[in-house]
This record gives sequence, C-alpha cells and structure tokens, in this order.
Amino acid sequence: MYDVIIVGARCAGASLASFLGRRGHSVLLVDQFPYPNATTSTHILGESDVYERLGILGKMESAGAPFLTRMRVDLEGTVFESDITVTKRALGLRRELLDPLLLQNAARHRNVEVRLNTRVTKILLENGRAAGIECRRKDGQLQRFAGKAVIGADGRYSAVAKGVRAPLETETERPLHGVAYAYLSGVQRLPVPAVEWYWKGSSVVLCNPIDGLMHCAAIMYSPEEQERMARLGRGEFMERLLEIRTLAPRLAESGLEGAVRGIPPGKSFIRKAYGCGWALAGDAGAFLHPVAGVGIDNAVCTAEVLADELHAFFTGAKEWEEAMRSYEEQRNNRIYPQYRHSLATLETAGDPFTETSAGALKMLATFPSLVKKIGLQAEAVISFLSGGQNHD
Repeated sequence: MYDVIIVGARCAGASLASFLGRRGHSVLLVDQFPYPNATTSTHILGESDVYERLGILGKMESAGAPFLTRMRVDLEGTVFESDITVTKRALGLRRELLDPLLLQNAARHRNVEVRLNTRVTKILLENGRAAGIECRRKDGQLQRFAGKAVIGADGRYSAVAKGVRAPLETETERPLHGVAYAYLSGVQRLPVPAVEWYWKGSSVVLCNPIDGLMHCAAIMYSPEEQERMARLGRGEFMERLLEIRTLAPRLAESGLEGAVRGIPPGKSFIRKAYGCGWALAGDAGAFLHPVAGVGIDNAVCTAEVLADELHAFFTGAKEWEEAMRSYEEQRNNRIYPQYRHSLATLETAGDPFTETSAGALKMLATFPSLVKKIGLQAEAVISFLSGGQNHD
C-alpha cells in the first residue's frame, strides 16, 4: 500500500513525487516510456524559484540554459522589445534535459519507487473510490498496486482521467492552432537573450535560445493549414522561418538539429481537478495551448500545491474533500486566466493585418516623439485595449 500512486513521470509527476518524497510519503511513480524523450514544448521556464525549491536550479543552469530577460515582439516587420515584466528571468532548456533531471531528483528519495516501461491498463476502484492501478510491464506481465490516492500526471490523453471519468469543466469549441517545432544551431544570437515572438499572417512563430548554443523555433499554424503542415519536412520548416524578413538574416549560417516535431490542431480543455481518491496534475487536468508558454511552470507549480494539500490530508490536518477543494481552487486561480488569454491570443492571430494598419504602425515606430507619447499614455492604451479591465 503506497500513500500515492502517480501515473506519468514527466514535469508534473516527477515534481510531485519529489515534493512528496522529501516529506516521507511512500510514492509509486510509473510511466509507460523507458525514458523521458523529446516532447512538444516552448522550452521556456519562467518561475525559477520553484526549481530552486526542488533543488535542481543549479543543474539546469549548469546544463547551459541561457537566462532570458527580454521580450521581443515582431508584428510583420515592426519590432517591440522590452524587459520581461512577468518574471525576473526565464530559462531556455530542452525537455530532453529537464525531464531526466526531474526524474532523477524524484528517484533519489528512498521512499519513491520508479517503474518505467509500465503502462496503466485500469484504474482500480473500491466502492467508487480510486484505490490503485493495474498495469502491464514491457515483458507483458500484469501487476496491481494499491494506493491511498491515485494521481494522473499522464498528459492530455490521461489514462487516469479516462479511468475515473473525470468531468470536463470547459473545452474549446473547435481545434486550435497546430504546432511544429525544431532545434536550430548556428542562429545569430541577439545581444541580450530574448523570447522572440513573430506575428506572420495567421501564424505565430516563437524563437528563443536554449542550451547547447541552440534555438528552439516553433511555428503555430491555423487548423486550415493542417494538410500542408502534416507534410512539413526540414527544408519546408526552414523556408517558413526564412519568410520572416527580420529573422531571415540571422539564419544564414543556421541548420536544423534533429527532426521537426509537433502536435496537430486540437482543443484546449480544463478537467475537474479531483474526485474520490484521485486528482489530476499538469496537462492531465488542464491542457492549455502552447502559445501560452506556461505549460512547464504550471505543471511544476501546481504539483507543489497538490503535494502541500496531500501532505495536509495524510497528516490529518485536513479531510480529503477540504484538501482537494483547496488544490482545485488554487489551480483554477492560476489556470483560468491563462486559458482565456491564450484563446484571445489565437483569436487575434486570425484578424487580418491590413496595409493601412501596417503603415500606421511603422509611422508610430519611426518617430521617437510618437513612441514617447504612447509611452506616456501606456496605462490608458492598455485599459482601452482590454475593454477597461485589468489585462490577464
């Protein structure tokens, strides 16, 4: 009998195992894959404090993750750049490096047992309460494990969410932009490392430096482009990037490292965070479109919250319902504004940018006095653009 069984050993699951393991709780951490591999991600981590609390921030920095302190937004050739205001710094690190660090950190706790190559086939229920898992090892052997709580941290197609029939709280009506991404070497670097955002037609392109002196470039394309993008190869991927006039000169000596990966257009959603004996973490509970750029931080930070509430339950400080209700409330306070903002951003991508608008924007950026006047009225501009409400 484990205190907690966690299904999924990536950002959310491995972090949760670490936070629980350091408090002495017995944890079984299972994953269907033999080792964390590449996965679709913006590879941007903004909340460095949580990684310091996990004890891996120094290792992340030693892996060569550059500090990103600037935000650069390019709207069809007109560029806006500033210090990042939502965090003091962000880090750019490949998931192929981050996820093993998180898994190794979890496994170092004596009371955390890690079983990879183990696919969950059934959630075991007792009187309607999640009480364990049935799983199949790579050699075909079926095993059963009992736990006081079962946590789904196994991504947006979560077997746990399916097994307990976790209710959907909200879901987009139609599929959102698909994502194709790749690693590039030889990109001419900006003087100050920045998160680069390019509006290009109905697409959004993100580009930011990561470890290994590389960049991660992600093309977010409309569902209408799915047929074309499904056949996207390395050459076509570079051609799309070279269409960006202000980025193309920096790609003269660049090349792709590895394959082009990604996800097709799909829906974003938020599921009920908990039920009788179960809870969901990371993308299993809330899948936000990668345009939000917060998936990694959300997974790790909400895992810390869930660990706090599970600890309160196991120590008798709270009943299950009280603890999980608190977890869900904190998760929702964090997730819902991001969810709404990501949808608004992608909706904006479909708005046509006319030549008249482009000309006016260039004029605003050309004359320093106009820039200064806009700056002096920045609060009023933000209030106007957000309909008189505070910006998410």
